[in-house]
Amino acid sequence: MDYNTTNYFFQNLVSLVLENRLIAAVLWIVFMYFILRKIAKKDNDYILNKFTRSNK
Repeated sequence: MDYNTTNYFFQNLVSLVLENRLIAAVLWIVFMYFILRKIAKKDNDYILNKFTRSNK
């Protein structure tokens, strides 16, 4: 199979990120902030739900 299209796409993506490191870093930090916040909320809800069930 020929993967030239995928290879060119990822080469362009990597070169774009390397040329615009500051923008990529800011986008990465924003992305990780929202993902980690969402995971922390789910974890907190799970822990609170677990302790409130066991106390009853």
